[in-house]
Amino acid sequence: MFAIIQDMIGVAKLMLQTGDGKLLLLHRSNHPSLPNDPDLPGGTLEKNEEPIAALLREVSEEIGIKFDSKSVELVFQSDKYESGRIYYLYKSLCRVKPNIIISWEHTDYQWLDLKDFTSQSHLAKDHYMHMVYDYLSQNN
Repeated sequence: MFAIIQDMIGVAKLMLQTGDGKLLLLHRSNHPSLPNDPDLPGGTLEKNEEPIAALLREVSEEIGIKFDSKSVELVFQSDKYESGRIYYLYKSLCRVKPNIIISWEHTDYQWLDLKDFTSQSHLAKDHYMHMVYDYLSQNN
């Protein structure tokens, strides 16, 4: 099982995939952090917050969908992508594309096949998206 690493900034994000294999990719707005970069729903853990709680809170805020902890699975975590940060990657499958309502943090979103999703992830400035790229490259 995955461990929670104390004294590091944690970031938990969700890789949402439909039954036909499409993956949700958000595009950041002119956000103070990594403007106009590809992104996944999720965000930074608050003080003393568990990764799953942060994930569920952030996903609800960013795309307007409420998940419960049983509908998401922690598939990867790493602290090797950026000093002082631990990244948690969760995955959830949905049969149909849900209605996405994006927050101010993003300008739009796309449902992409694996090839296009990994291509955009690989070009991102965000270290987190590089981790997602590595995970998908090793597990598909």
